[in-house]
Parts: sequence; structure tokens; C-alpha cells
Amino acid sequence: MESLLTLICSHANEAHWIIFAMLLLAGLNVPFSEDILILTGGILASTCVPDHTVRMYLWIFFGCWISAWEAYWLGRLLGPKLYNIRWFSYVITPHRIERLHYYYEKFGILTFIVGRFCPGGIRNGLFMTSGLGKMPFPIFVARDVIACLISTLVLFYIGYQFGEHHEIVFKYFKRYEIAAIILIVLLAISVTIFFKRLAPKK
Repeated sequence: MESLLTLICSHANEAHWIIFAMLLLAGLNVPFSEDILILTGGILASTCVPDHTVRMYLWIFFGCWISAWEAYWLGRLLGPKLYNIRWFSYVITPHRIERLHYYYEKFGILTFIVGRFCPGGIRNGLFMTSGLGKMPFPIFVARDVIACLISTLVLFYIGYQFGEHHEIVFKYFKRYEIAAIILIVLLAISVTIFFKRLAPKK
């Protein structure tokens, strides 16, 4: 584990713009997990480049914020055509769009805040829905910046804390490996059930 961390740290000085680029690709539905990228940035900031923590966070924040703009404009410019494009079909479905639109109308900016903590499919679906619904872009940007700030700060902080205490975490993970695996499996099952409930009814 230490040798792996050393290898990663040897390339950490370029990590900020690599993560930024991957976040931009995630906005185009390339399957990069935004959450994992933010957590990774926090871990690297605490273990490898502590002197550049602010730089790392800012690149991550703007990467997440701008990637949302990409998803918005995909929905705004392509509109209902997205339903017929395989690349977006697993994110954009009439049923999911209807549900997200309902949440937005009922909860307003809270939908953005909660949506920012949801996996990429739901998150990008929310942004594309905003574009499909022709929400004025300045309003979209102003509302999402708050949600983006909250989610990136929380996840970056978690990653940072994990990095600072990684030796303790790995020690207890090894000690309670079976329990940890069971917890991960249960979490995966819960996420699967959640997505099935969001899936369009046939």
C-alpha cells in the first residue's frame, strides 16, 4: 500500500488538471464518477501535495461547476432528441425527466443540493432537465453554484480527512474486512434498488 501511495504521489503535481479534464468529460456523460474524483483530489491534497490544497480544490470546484453547464447545454440544444441518442438514453428518459421536473418544481434549489450528491446519471439528468425545460442559463448557474460549493466542499473534506488518517483506516479495514465487505455489498444493493425505482415503468 505504501509503495502504491508513493507511485501516485510522484505524479500528484499534475493531478489537479487531470481531474479537471475528467470532470469536464463527466459532464458529457463519459463514465467518470464525479464523487470519486473529488474524493481522490482530497486524498491527494492531504497526502501528496498539502501545500497546494487550495489549488486542488479550486480546479475541482470549477471542473464540477462547468461540467454542469455542459449537461445543461446538451439538454437545451438537443432537447427531446436526447431520448434517441444511445449515449444519453440511460440518463435521459421521459419518466426520469418527469420525476426530476416534479422535484424541481416542488423543492426548488434543494433539488440541486440533493441532486449534487446523487450518482452521475441522476445528477446529469437534473442538469439536462434544466436545459430541456429552457431554464434561463444565468438562473441555472446561480442556483447550481450553491449546490456545487456545498457538495464539493463536503466530499473534498471527507477525502482530505481520509487521506490524513489513511493508515488508521486501512488498519481497521484489514481488521474488520468481512464486516466492511458486507457493508459495501449492502450499500451496492441499496443503490441498485434506488435506481430501479427511478427506472421508467414499462
